[in-house]
Amino acid sequence: MWKKNSVMLCLLLCAAMGVGKAETGFSRDSLRAAIVILEKLPSSFSRDSSLSVYYNELIEKLNYGSLPGVGETLETFARKQKGYRWPVSMAFVLRARARIHEKSGDYLKAVQEYHEAIRTMEGEAYIGEQLAYTYVLLAYAVLNNGDRFKAWDLFERSAEISKNVDDKSILIWALDFFGDNTLFHAENRSDYLKALAYYKEVEALLPESRVANQIPNNLQGQAKAYALLGEGERAAEYRQKALDYALALPVPNYFNVYETYRDWAAFEASEGRADSAIVYQQRALDAALKFNFVEILNRAYHSLYIYQKKAGRYPEALGTLEAYTRLEDSLNRQEVNKKYAELDGKYENEKSQNRIKSLENKNLKYGLAVLLVSLSGGLIALFVSLRGKRKVAALNSQLAERNHQVEEALYEGKKLERRRVSDQLHDSIATKVSALKWKVEANEGKIDPATFESLRSSLEEIYEDVRTTAHGLRPLEFLDKGLKSAIEELLGHLTDQKRTFFSIYIDDGVSRLNKSLQYHIYQWTVELCTNLQKHAKATRVFFEVHVTGDTVTVWFENDGLLDNRPLKEGQGLRNIRAKASEYRAMMRVEKQGLFRFELKIPL
Repeated sequence: MWKKNSVMLCLLLCAAMGVGKAETGFSRDSLRAAIVILEKLPSSFSRDSSLSVYYNELIEKLNYGSLPGVGETLETFARKQKGYRWPVSMAFVLRARARIHEKSGDYLKAVQEYHEAIRTMEGEAYIGEQLAYTYVLLAYAVLNNGDRFKAWDLFERSAEISKNVDDKSILIWALDFFGDNTLFHAENRSDYLKALAYYKEVEALLPESRVANQIPNNLQGQAKAYALLGEGERAAEYRQKALDYALALPVPNYFNVYETYRDWAAFEASEGRADSAIVYQQRALDAALKFNFVEILNRAYHSLYIYQKKAGRYPEALGTLEAYTRLEDSLNRQEVNKKYAELDGKYENEKSQNRIKSLENKNLKYGLAVLLVSLSGGLIALFVSLRGKRKVAALNSQLAERNHQVEEALYEGKKLERRRVSDQLHDSIATKVSALKWKVEANEGKIDPATFESLRSSLEEIYEDVRTTAHGLRPLEFLDKGLKSAIEELLGHLTDQKRTFFSIYIDDGVSRLNKSLQYHIYQWTVELCTNLQKHAKATRVFFEVHVTGDTVTVWFENDGLLDNRPLKEGQGLRNIRAKASEYRAMMRVEKQGLFRFELKIPL
């Protein structure tokens, strides 16, 4: 009976669907027709699973095209799904809801619901394609919040799941990301060629994809690679092909139009044609407005601001910057990354605990069985018990490692938030102060000379303070440069500003410290330098970091102007002491002719 219903269902769907014209092969009208036909059939596993897929697909299309009815369709699906016989159908409701949240910029809810959808789908072997696709969507949400390393892991998971799937669109998304990521972080021609190889691999798989939008996306990726390889004519050809194809789709792919014009603007800027870059970036912004995806709109405004600023069009740049700042503040990136780390940590912890509990129960049953058979089996029971304990210990070790990874993820989240604040200080506050300084200088003849000089000097000092604070909040990406290079660059910057002589020694062993400790050592250094600038007026500063055995020693000394009053720790030193106590560190501060600071941190 089930087979008969399945055959009838297949025939009905073939009649309803026809030839697909939209993103996934089925048009919106075809999907609606299929849903009407399916809902007339009695509830069954095959009917309910098909309805879940088609409702989800219809909601995605409506959401993608910013078309009316998306909310009502989701509510209908969520209500009817409660009566379905397919237990995984709730995952499709969660995923559809997450897509809507993601487009509106509510990444916190999107990440939560993608994560819950994956939990619901895992373990169901027959929906590997849908699970892989959900991993892709979660990867993009995580990537939009700045964590490319976690995104890479998620894309790798989706690629592994989708290798044996007939539809290659999911594998294509993963390969396309690998190409984009390689190109974005490329350092030489070899990296450009590696990225192009990913795009060519995608090009070969496109005939096996149901997603028409992947064609202009691939053309645009190849155009970027060719431009960086110095093949300008071929790059322009591929850009134009990407634009033509994206705009010719039944629902124009404005995301791809945005990406293509953005790349074109970047190319014009690299060639020194600032005004032309602004024209192309404005076209990118127009496409982003039509696409109506908050994250993409945010990026479009930011790039336009950068080009306007470089071209000296400051009034326009300030207006664009205000629009960017409003959108950026609405995205709550820190909370999103923190929530993802929390959810991922809880999920992995739960799986590990369940495995441990299962193993312990299994060992207990084995032990009881052996004891019931014969007391002479005591040695066997002991052997089983010891082996079980070793497995439990190994699993606990894995759990401890996972907890460490969660701590690292939380550190990454904090770093992303500091980067956001740093960018806002540097790109927004510093720019506004600089613009105010220009206005003052433009009216020099209208202002009393003494007042003018005082005002100009104060604005210059504020500008430098903001820049220094911004640089201090963003410790130059330790994964790329390391603690040693970050501190040397910081102190070198201060030397240029204040003409203070710095004697610096930093042990190469700092590269072996965990990232969290490296980060805090950098922040303590910034705090000490801030105090130095504000209060000490030193001419010579000695700074050393030693790693010896199981101890890290931080030494800071300067010959600044010191009065005879007893040493009183300000807020900066109290902050250092509070955080250092978490590492069980010993801190010593002296004020006798010279200011001396010593911190010993056990490893």
